[in-house]
Amino acid sequence: MEYQAQNLRDFVRQHHSRARVLAVTSGKGGVGKTSTSVNLGIAMAAQGQRVTVLDADLGLANVEVLLGLNSLYNLQHVIAGERRMRQIVVQGPGGIDLIPGSSGIAKLADLGPHARENVIRGLMELQEDADFIIIDTMAGIGQNAVAFAAAADEVLLVTTPEPSAIVDAYAMIKTINQLRKDAVIRIVVNMAANAAQANMVAAKLNHVAQQYLGRSLATLGHILRDPHVAQAVMQATPFVLRYPAAPAAKNVQDLAASLLRQKREQERGRPGFLRRIVQNLGLVSNA
Repeated sequence: MEYQAQNLRDFVRQHHSRARVLAVTSGKGGVGKTSTSVNLGIAMAAQGQRVTVLDADLGLANVEVLLGLNSLYNLQHVIAGERRMRQIVVQGPGGIDLIPGSSGIAKLADLGPHARENVIRGLMELQEDADFIIIDTMAGIGQNAVAFAAAADEVLLVTTPEPSAIVDAYAMIKTINQLRKDAVIRIVVNMAANAAQANMVAAKLNHVAQQYLGRSLATLGHILRDPHVAQAVMQATPFVLRYPAAPAAKNVQDLAASLLRQKREQERGRPGFLRRIVQNLGLVSNA
Protein backbone atom coordinates (compact mmCIF):
# COMPACT_ATOMS: atom_id res chain seq x y z
CA MET A 1 0.00 0.00 0.00
CA GLU A 2 2.69 2.53 1.00
CA TYR A 3 4.83 1.39 -1.94
CA GLN A 4 1.95 2.10 -4.33
CA ALA A 5 1.31 5.47 -2.70
CA GLN A 6 5.00 6.40 -3.06
CA ASN A 7 4.93 5.42 -6.72
CA LEU A 8 1.90 7.64 -7.21
CA ARG A 9 3.56 10.57 -5.45
CA ASP A 10 6.65 10.16 -7.63
CA PHE A 11 4.53 10.02 -10.77
CA VAL A 12 2.64 13.17 -9.81
CA ARG A 13 5.91 15.03 -9.25
CA GLN A 14 7.26 13.97 -12.64
CA HIS A 15 4.04 14.15 -14.64
CA HIS A 16 3.90 16.72 -17.43
CA SER A 17 0.66 17.00 -19.35
CA ARG A 18 0.07 18.38 -22.79
CA ALA A 19 -3.58 19.08 -21.94
CA ARG A 20 -4.50 22.66 -21.12
CA VAL A 21 -6.87 22.67 -18.15
CA LEU A 22 -9.62 25.28 -17.99
CA ALA A 23 -11.90 25.52 -14.95
CA VAL A 24 -15.25 27.13 -15.67
CA THR A 25 -16.61 28.40 -12.37
CA SER A 26 -18.95 30.96 -10.86
CA GLY A 27 -19.72 32.64 -7.58
CA LYS A 28 -23.35 31.45 -7.65
CA GLY A 29 -25.67 29.17 -9.55
CA GLY A 30 -27.95 30.24 -12.37
CA VAL A 31 -25.40 32.24 -14.36
CA GLY A 32 -24.97 29.71 -17.18
CA LYS A 33 -21.73 28.10 -16.07
CA THR A 34 -22.53 24.58 -17.29
CA SER A 35 -23.99 25.84 -20.56
CA THR A 36 -20.82 27.86 -21.12
CA SER A 37 -18.63 24.83 -20.38
CA VAL A 38 -20.40 22.55 -22.83
CA ASN A 39 -20.90 25.02 -25.66
CA LEU A 40 -17.36 26.34 -25.37
CA GLY A 41 -16.02 22.79 -25.53
CA ILE A 42 -18.01 22.08 -28.68
CA ALA A 43 -16.83 25.33 -30.29
CA MET A 44 -13.22 24.38 -29.55
CA ALA A 45 -13.72 20.84 -30.87
CA ALA A 46 -15.07 22.36 -34.09
CA GLN A 47 -11.68 24.04 -34.46
CA GLY A 48 -9.84 20.73 -34.36
CA GLN A 49 -9.14 20.39 -30.65
CA ARG A 50 -9.56 17.22 -28.60
CA VAL A 51 -11.78 18.41 -25.77
CA THR A 52 -12.89 16.58 -22.63
CA VAL A 53 -15.52 18.13 -20.39
CA LEU A 54 -15.27 16.94 -16.78
CA ASP A 55 -18.45 17.39 -14.77
CA ALA A 56 -16.98 18.21 -11.37
CA ASP A 57 -20.26 19.46 -9.92
CA LEU A 58 -20.37 16.59 -7.47
CA GLY A 59 -23.52 17.84 -5.81
CA LEU A 60 -25.78 17.99 -8.88
CA ALA A 61 -23.80 16.58 -11.83
CA ASN A 62 -26.04 18.28 -14.38
CA VAL A 63 -23.99 18.25 -17.60
CA GLU A 64 -25.75 15.04 -18.66
CA VAL A 65 -29.13 16.60 -17.90
CA LEU A 66 -28.29 19.57 -20.10
CA LEU A 67 -27.33 17.23 -22.94
CA GLY A 68 -30.15 14.73 -22.50
CA LEU A 69 -27.71 11.89 -21.78
CA ASN A 70 -27.98 9.07 -19.29
CA SER A 71 -24.67 7.24 -18.92
CA LEU A 72 -24.23 3.89 -17.25
CA TYR A 73 -21.07 4.85 -15.37
CA ASN A 74 -19.82 8.05 -13.72
CA LEU A 75 -17.14 9.42 -11.40
CA GLN A 76 -18.52 7.42 -8.49
CA HIS A 77 -17.46 4.22 -10.26
CA VAL A 78 -13.94 5.60 -10.70
CA ILE A 79 -13.78 6.66 -7.06
CA ALA A 80 -14.92 3.19 -5.98
CA GLY A 81 -12.31 1.54 -8.22
CA GLU A 82 -14.95 -0.21 -10.30
CA ARG A 83 -13.96 1.56 -13.55
CA ARG A 84 -11.00 3.51 -14.85
CA MET A 85 -11.52 7.06 -16.04
CA ARG A 86 -11.14 6.09 -19.70
CA GLN A 87 -13.86 3.48 -19.25
CA ILE A 88 -16.53 6.02 -18.25
CA VAL A 89 -15.93 8.48 -21.09
CA VAL A 90 -19.13 9.31 -22.95
CA GLN A 91 -19.11 10.59 -26.52
CA GLY A 92 -20.89 13.91 -26.30
CA PRO A 93 -22.39 16.05 -29.07
CA GLY A 94 -20.20 18.07 -31.37
CA GLY A 95 -17.13 15.87 -30.96
CA ILE A 96 -16.48 16.39 -27.24
CA ASP A 97 -15.81 13.70 -24.66
CA LEU A 98 -17.69 13.86 -21.38
CA ILE A 99 -16.79 12.57 -17.94
CA PRO A 100 -20.14 12.26 -16.11
CA GLY A 101 -20.22 13.59 -12.58
CA SER A 102 -21.59 11.91 -9.51
CA SER A 103 -24.24 13.46 -7.30
CA GLY A 104 -23.91 13.40 -3.56
CA ILE A 105 -20.13 13.55 -3.03
CA ALA A 106 -19.68 16.36 -0.53
CA LYS A 107 -15.88 16.70 -0.45
CA LEU A 108 -13.17 14.92 -2.41
CA ALA A 109 -10.80 15.64 0.47
CA ASP A 110 -12.93 13.37 2.70
CA LEU A 111 -12.31 10.30 0.52
CA GLY A 112 -10.29 7.38 1.80
CA PRO A 113 -6.74 6.61 0.56
CA HIS A 114 -7.78 4.15 -2.17
CA ALA A 115 -10.49 6.45 -3.48
CA ARG A 116 -8.09 9.40 -3.55
CA GLU A 117 -5.56 7.45 -5.59
CA ASN A 118 -8.30 6.37 -7.99
CA VAL A 119 -9.22 10.01 -8.58
CA ILE A 120 -5.62 11.06 -9.21
CA ARG A 121 -4.93 8.16 -11.58
CA GLY A 122 -8.11 9.06 -13.43
CA LEU A 123 -7.06 12.69 -13.80
CA MET A 124 -3.70 11.50 -15.14
CA GLU A 125 -5.49 9.50 -17.83
CA LEU A 126 -7.55 12.52 -18.85
CA GLN A 127 -4.46 14.63 -19.30
CA GLU A 128 -2.99 12.10 -21.70
CA ASP A 129 -6.02 11.99 -23.98
CA ALA A 130 -6.97 15.62 -24.63
CA ASP A 131 -5.71 18.96 -25.86
CA PHE A 132 -8.11 20.78 -23.53
CA ILE A 133 -9.84 19.65 -20.36
CA ILE A 134 -12.77 21.85 -19.39
CA ILE A 135 -13.76 21.37 -15.76
CA ASP A 136 -17.33 22.39 -14.97
CA THR A 137 -17.01 23.09 -11.26
CA MET A 138 -19.68 23.39 -8.63
CA ALA A 139 -21.14 26.87 -8.25
CA GLY A 140 -20.08 28.91 -5.24
CA ILE A 141 -17.00 28.91 -3.05
CA GLY A 142 -17.17 25.37 -1.68
CA GLN A 143 -13.96 23.41 -1.23
CA ASN A 144 -14.29 21.25 -4.35
CA ALA A 145 -15.06 24.20 -6.62
CA VAL A 146 -12.24 26.37 -5.33
CA ALA A 147 -9.73 23.51 -5.34
CA PHE A 148 -10.39 22.69 -9.00
CA ALA A 149 -10.45 26.36 -10.00
CA ALA A 150 -7.20 27.20 -8.25
CA ALA A 151 -5.49 24.12 -9.69
CA ALA A 152 -6.44 24.78 -13.32
CA ASP A 153 -4.11 26.41 -15.82
CA GLU A 154 -6.74 29.08 -16.32
CA VAL A 155 -10.00 30.00 -14.60
CA LEU A 156 -12.96 31.16 -16.67
CA LEU A 157 -15.17 32.97 -14.19
CA VAL A 158 -18.75 33.25 -15.47
CA THR A 159 -20.95 36.03 -14.13
CA THR A 160 -23.92 38.08 -15.27
CA PRO A 161 -24.77 41.78 -14.97
CA GLU A 162 -27.04 41.02 -12.01
CA PRO A 163 -25.64 42.79 -8.89
CA SER A 164 -25.72 39.66 -6.71
CA ALA A 165 -23.87 37.69 -9.38
CA ILE A 166 -21.14 40.35 -9.51
CA VAL A 167 -20.77 40.32 -5.72
CA ASP A 168 -20.54 36.53 -5.66
CA ALA A 169 -18.07 36.55 -8.57
CA TYR A 170 -15.77 38.80 -6.54
CA ALA A 171 -16.11 36.42 -3.57
CA MET A 172 -14.89 33.59 -5.82
CA ILE A 173 -11.99 35.70 -7.11
CA LYS A 174 -10.97 36.53 -3.55
CA THR A 175 -11.17 32.89 -2.43
CA ILE A 176 -9.14 31.62 -5.41
CA ASN A 177 -6.58 34.37 -4.82
CA GLN A 178 -6.14 33.28 -1.20
CA LEU A 179 -5.27 29.77 -2.34
CA ARG A 180 -3.17 30.71 -5.35
CA LYS A 181 -1.89 34.24 -5.94
CA ASP A 182 -0.74 33.56 -9.51
CA ALA A 183 -3.99 32.00 -10.73
CA VAL A 184 -4.93 33.16 -14.24
CA ILE A 185 -8.53 34.38 -14.04
CA ARG A 186 -10.48 35.41 -17.15
CA ILE A 187 -13.92 36.99 -16.91
CA VAL A 188 -16.83 35.83 -19.06
CA VAL A 189 -19.96 37.99 -18.78
CA ASN A 190 -23.02 35.94 -19.67
CA MET A 191 -26.56 37.13 -20.45
CA ALA A 192 -25.34 40.62 -21.29
CA ALA A 193 -27.75 43.04 -22.97
CA ASN A 194 -24.92 44.31 -25.17
CA ALA A 195 -21.14 44.55 -25.35
CA ALA A 196 -21.08 47.86 -23.47
CA GLN A 197 -22.88 46.34 -20.47
CA ALA A 198 -20.53 43.34 -20.50
CA ASN A 199 -17.49 45.61 -20.58
CA MET A 200 -18.87 47.61 -17.66
CA VAL A 201 -19.30 44.47 -15.54
CA ALA A 202 -15.79 43.24 -16.35
CA ALA A 203 -14.31 46.66 -15.62
CA LYS A 204 -16.08 46.80 -12.27
CA LEU A 205 -14.72 43.40 -11.22
CA ASN A 206 -11.23 44.32 -12.40
CA HIS A 207 -11.33 47.61 -10.49
CA VAL A 208 -12.37 45.92 -7.24
CA ALA A 209 -9.73 43.19 -7.67
CA GLN A 210 -7.03 45.79 -8.21
CA GLN A 211 -8.16 47.89 -5.27
CA TYR A 212 -8.56 45.13 -2.68
CA LEU A 213 -6.43 42.25 -3.95
CA GLY A 214 -3.70 44.11 -5.84
CA ARG A 215 -4.20 42.08 -8.99
CA SER A 216 -5.61 42.56 -12.48
CA LEU A 217 -8.12 40.32 -14.22
CA ALA A 218 -8.30 39.49 -17.90
CA THR A 219 -11.58 39.63 -19.82
CA LEU A 220 -12.13 36.74 -22.19
CA GLY A 221 -15.39 38.06 -23.64
CA HIS A 222 -19.16 37.94 -23.26
CA ILE A 223 -22.28 36.03 -24.28
CA LEU A 224 -25.36 38.04 -25.15
CA ARG A 225 -28.77 37.34 -23.67
CA ASP A 226 -30.37 35.26 -26.40
CA PRO A 227 -33.75 33.43 -26.46
CA HIS A 228 -32.14 30.68 -28.53
CA VAL A 229 -30.23 29.55 -25.43
CA ALA A 230 -33.38 28.73 -23.47
CA GLN A 231 -34.91 27.05 -26.51
CA ALA A 232 -31.86 24.82 -26.89
CA VAL A 233 -31.96 23.90 -23.19
CA MET A 234 -35.58 22.80 -23.56
CA GLN A 235 -34.49 20.62 -26.48
CA ALA A 236 -31.50 19.21 -24.51
CA THR A 237 -29.23 20.33 -27.35
CA PRO A 238 -26.21 22.70 -27.11
CA PHE A 239 -27.14 26.02 -28.68
CA VAL A 240 -23.93 26.22 -30.72
CA LEU A 241 -25.16 23.13 -32.59
CA ARG A 242 -28.89 23.82 -32.69
CA TYR A 243 -28.63 27.54 -33.52
CA PRO A 244 -25.09 28.13 -34.83
CA ALA A 245 -25.98 31.52 -36.33
CA ALA A 246 -27.57 32.84 -33.12
CA PRO A 247 -25.84 35.77 -31.36
CA ALA A 248 -24.94 33.67 -28.31
CA ALA A 249 -23.45 30.93 -30.48
CA LYS A 250 -21.29 33.45 -32.32
CA ASN A 251 -20.15 34.86 -28.99
CA VAL A 252 -19.07 31.41 -27.79
CA GLN A 253 -17.26 30.78 -31.06
CA ASP A 254 -15.38 34.04 -30.45
CA LEU A 255 -14.48 32.90 -26.92
CA ALA A 256 -13.10 29.63 -28.30
CA ALA A 257 -11.08 31.41 -30.99
CA SER A 258 -9.66 33.80 -28.39
CA LEU A 259 -8.55 30.93 -26.14
CA LEU A 260 -6.89 29.15 -29.03
CA ARG A 261 -5.00 32.31 -30.00
CA GLN A 262 -3.64 32.67 -26.49
CA LYS A 263 -0.62 30.60 -25.64
CA ARG A 264 -0.60 28.52 -22.51
CA GLU A 265 0.84 30.33 -19.52
CA GLN A 266 4.46 29.33 -19.01
CA GLU A 267 4.88 27.51 -15.71
CA ARG A 268 8.53 26.57 -15.71
CA GLY A 269 9.58 25.71 -12.18
CA ARG A 270 5.99 25.72 -10.91
CA PRO A 271 3.71 22.72 -10.34
CA GLY A 272 1.17 21.85 -13.01
CA PHE A 273 -2.51 21.06 -12.65
CA LEU A 274 -2.07 17.58 -11.26
CA ARG A 275 0.28 18.63 -8.47
CA ARG A 276 -1.86 21.66 -7.66
CA ILE A 277 -5.09 19.65 -7.32
CA VAL A 278 -3.27 17.10 -5.17
CA GLN A 279 -1.98 19.88 -2.92
CA ASN A 280 -5.30 21.73 -2.79
CA LEU A 281 -7.31 18.67 -1.80
CA GLY A 282 -4.64 16.69 0.03
CA LEU A 283 -5.41 13.70 -2.19
CA VAL A 284 -1.93 12.25 -1.80
CA SER A 285 0.19 13.18 1.18
CA ASN A 286 3.44 15.09 0.54
CA ALA A 287 2.94 15.31 -3.23
